Amino acid sequence: MKKHIYAVTAIIAALLLSSCAGVITLRNPKASKESAATAVDNKPLDPVKFEDFENGTLNGSYNYANKAGGASLTLGISQDSPHKGQYCVKVSYNSGTDSDWGCGFGLGTTYGPYVDATGRNAVSAWVKAPANTAFYIFVNESGANGADGEYWNSPLQTGSGVWQEYIVPFDEFFRNIYSGVQDGNYNFDVSGLSTVGAQIGGNQGKGDLYIDDIYFIKK
Repeated sequence: MKKHIYAVTAIIAALLLSSCAGVITLRNPKASKESAATAVDNKPLDPVKFEDFENGTLNGSYNYANKAGGASLTLGISQDSPHKGQYCVKVSYNSGTDSDWGCGFGLGTTYGPYVDATGRNAVSAWVKAPANTAFYIFVNESGANGADGEYWNSPLQTGSGVWQEYIVPFDEFFRNIYSGVQDGNYNFDVSGLSTVGAQIGGNQGKGDLYIDDIYFIKK
């Protein structure tokens, strides 16, 4: 009789343990999926090179200036103390006398008509601008690879007088309401980015700005 009771007790205990294990097993897949999703989100991604200028040339570059306000700008490849490597871009400017706006430039990439920065969430650019000079960085979408040609401007940045890495998250950019496609999807489409540049505020005098090693990164 006692043996029978022990046997029944052992069976019940086994069933209870099996049942508890079943509850744990049901929870584990969900936890694993959440962990996997987090791991994907946190997975490091290599920077996407937009341009390092080591090809010694400019592709698709342009400049503009508020000529009515006396502003002007020239740009070209330079070997004058690049951030890294042999070449950078040198921008010589006169920001004019109109405080509304001064001058700017856009740079294309020699690595294609656009770059695909999917998975990255910030732009990184090394800039050497005169101390206290106000400028903003802009990134323009192409009209290809899922991007619809909208233009995006960063908040104002300030020059330090030395080479400095400026990292601006994409979610801090705002859409340019004067240039680029105006009836797009209102999303920063990083799958097709064709231009990176900067605009220098007006009435800040003359100077030289250097830019080098532009990458799209995941912060």
